[in-house]
Amino acid sequence: MRVIGTIRSTATERITVEADSYQEARELLEAQVPEGHELIVIRTDTDT
Repeated sequence: MRVIGTIRSTATERITVEADSYQEARELLEAQVPEGHELIVIRTDTDT
């Protein structure tokens, strides 16, 4: 499962992680948000 998050400071950028479960992916995603940024959107992407 791929989970994609949109973060923002003054500019918007995307970070992407892959994991076996949504919970694991969400934790990985949140760990990649740089200090001073805010995670504003989370969506899933399937490989189908």
